[in-house]
Amino acid sequence: MIMAISNDSRQFLNSIIQLADTPQASARTGMKTTNVASYPIFLAWGRWGGCELNGSGNNKAFLFLPYIQLGPMPLTKYNGASSIETPLDMVMTEVPNPYNCKVSVTPALNISRLIEGDFYYFILAMKPAAVGGGSNPTPYWDGHLKGIGLTANDVYKEYFFLYNVTRSHWAKLKVTSQDEEDEEEHEHSAIVASS
Repeated sequence: MIMAISNDSRQFLNSIIQLADTPQASARTGMKTTNVASYPIFLAWGRWGGCELNGSGNNKAFLFLPYIQLGPMPLTKYNGASSIETPLDMVMTEVPNPYNCKVSVTPALNISRLIEGDFYYFILAMKPAAVGGGSNPTPYWDGHLKGIGLTANDVYKEYFFLYNVTRSHWAKLKVTSQDEEDEEEHEHSAIVASS
């Protein structure tokens, strides 16, 4: 026995099937980000690899920074050993030009007393970039050396002072905002009570 299905029945069945179908997850799920023309600040330590003048006359510093092989890797392995490769690991491989970060030196920094091969603390302003068109551009860090020194306190004190000031201002803003909300709620209650 063959049953004829009307157009209305077909549309009704299609609607039911569409409700039951779960949409395919797209390749770009998650939070959307916007490329901002700014340089986030990174605190680091590493080996000073010297510097050179580029074609424009700007100093470019070679830094050997600690790194891990893969981004998702934890800093400590399951056996308790560190996952961090030190600058010495990189230097000991004896690979030609084994630097892993080449950055512009801010002209105000005095780098004349730095000793090639010694270890220092750095403040870096960096963002990812790429050169070369087509389907296979070469990624690199567009970075600038903003601070350098022998002790963390010398290099990072201004940066952490700014953190403390910002945190203090945020706490005051939260209290002020909460006080304003409480006052508005009180006024609203008083108006409702009087009517």
